[in-house]
Amino acid sequence: MTWTPAVRTSFRGPLMRCLRRLALAAATAACLLPWAAHAQGEAWPSRPLTLIVSSGPGAGVDTFARVLAERLQPRLGQSVIVENRPGASGMIAARQAARSAPDGYTLFLMPNTLVIAPYVLAQNAATVSVTKELAPVVMPVSTMMVMAVNGKFADSHGIKTVKDFIAVAKKDPGFAYSGGDNGSPMNVMGEQFRKESGLELTSVPYGGVAKMVTALLGGQVNMAWMPTSGNTQYFRDGLLRALATSSPRRSPQMPDVPAMAELGYRDVRATAWFGILAPLGTPAPVIARLNQDINAVLKDPAMRARLDQLGYEPEGGPPEALTRQMREDDERYRRLTAELKIRAN
Repeated sequence: MTWTPAVRTSFRGPLMRCLRRLALAAATAACLLPWAAHAQGEAWPSRPLTLIVSSGPGAGVDTFARVLAERLQPRLGQSVIVENRPGASGMIAARQAARSAPDGYTLFLMPNTLVIAPYVLAQNAATVSVTKELAPVVMPVSTMMVMAVNGKFADSHGIKTVKDFIAVAKKDPGFAYSGGDNGSPMNVMGEQFRKESGLELTSVPYGGVAKMVTALLGGQVNMAWMPTSGNTQYFRDGLLRALATSSPRRSPQMPDVPAMAELGYRDVRATAWFGILAPLGTPAPVIARLNQDINAVLKDPAMRARLDQLGYEPEGGPPEALTRQMREDDERYRRLTAELKIRAN
């Protein structure tokens, strides 16, 4: 009668030990799954990247995006595809970027106008807070603004300086000028100049810099606040005349043109810059790699020469530098748009 239990006992012991070992192996495998996924993630990038821009082809931000993409591809070993998503003051592009998978394959080249957008768009507009809904990667470039007049208009009215322009504009109350879209840094700077100079100026909004420059060249408006990027040839050819820059001091790109601060307009200042951002939640190692590679591209002499041709100043630096710049602009333009009562088009 004791034989059967003895067999059962001797059988159950090895079986239980075997089951325990299987359970331990399964638990170990489960624990290793995240590490396996991490190891697969280290292969990034394994496919092309998309760089979203908020303008149509040919605009300044698009031109820079394509120059950067071309030089970034060899470092990444993958294509960088520029995707144009214009409309809604840049919010269509921002929204697509914010909603993309945070896997390192979608980037957003953002003009700093989008930092201002929440303060000038209608309250019911579908805005994206770029300071809260996207992760900073790097601020690649900036460009100064200039107070520009139509070359023929300047010649016919004897305008060579800001003082000359003020004398002419005083005789023409309601003188039309443009700063691109209402709520852009150029528009804010133009309205600040109107306030400080005491001139009666009328702001004429245009949907983007390209349309504004076309209007300025054609004489539909005879003064505008505009970026130098992409427009330097117009000044060289005399089609436009720069009266002052928005920089704190004279720019090496236009050493003969005074800064507004130099003329006593210390608050009439603005800088246009681009930021590269990724969807929130993009892995930190991926952001670090992108930051490193883009900084390396910006230091390349050939790239710097190309940027100088286009009117851009290379910036670079860590993601934190972009974060600081976004916060500074956010605070400044929130105050100025309220003081100057600026709303979007």
